[in-house]
Amino acid sequence: MSRSPLLSFDRIWKIYGEGEARVNALAGVSLSIGRGDFVAIMGPSGSGKSTSMNIIGCLDTPTTGRYMFEGIDAGRLDRNSRALLRNRYIGFVFQGYNLLPRTTAAENVELPLIYRGVPRGERRGLALEALAEVGLAGREHHTPAELSGGQQQRVAIARAIVTRPALLVADEPTGNLDTARSHEIMQLLTALNREFGLTILMVTHEPDVAAYAERTIGFLDGHIESDTLKAEAA
Repeated sequence: MSRSPLLSFDRIWKIYGEGEARVNALAGVSLSIGRGDFVAIMGPSGSGKSTSMNIIGCLDTPTTGRYMFEGIDAGRLDRNSRALLRNRYIGFVFQGYNLLPRTTAAENVELPLIYRGVPRGERRGLALEALAEVGLAGREHHTPAELSGGQQQRVAIARAIVTRPALLVADEPTGNLDTARSHEIMQLLTALNREFGLTILMVTHEPDVAAYAERTIGFLDGHIESDTLKAEAA
């Protein structure tokens, strides 16, 4: 099924250093991600996958080439404009959860809403709704120390989706979890993708985790080495 593009790379290069110290982290990469896609990004260390995700997440900019996001030439935005775009359109989930330890689940989920200036009265309702969507209704008053690793990652996912982003960037979201909890988190991400049409880009080293995605892009030495669709998604 053809979907309208949410973001695209057009011959993106990312170069660090000069002369003999020059490193081509990305070497002319072109790709397109459609709205509602669920894409896994794989590759060894130094392959370019993390650099790509940093550019996609507006945490970095390309040296040359064009990065388009929601019709905006995001690669040419200044730091403040990229921060606004991140806050408006992109949610992040990390391997280490990155929760504030002394605050409750609901308060952690409210953080992006505070940055957006959402009034206090609205924030709690939106946070509780997001926690319910990830299966944590009734856990809103628990701190991270009172939650399992899988539950902490669910809080992190709720925090990422509470603003209803166009894109969820997940960096090794199951890296700190055992096999059973990893598959629970992947089932949750799959449900969010299918039920809400959330576009997901996920970095992983695990083939069984990547298998949940509709499409897998493999990076090697700054290039896209492979780009494959699941049979049922093709």
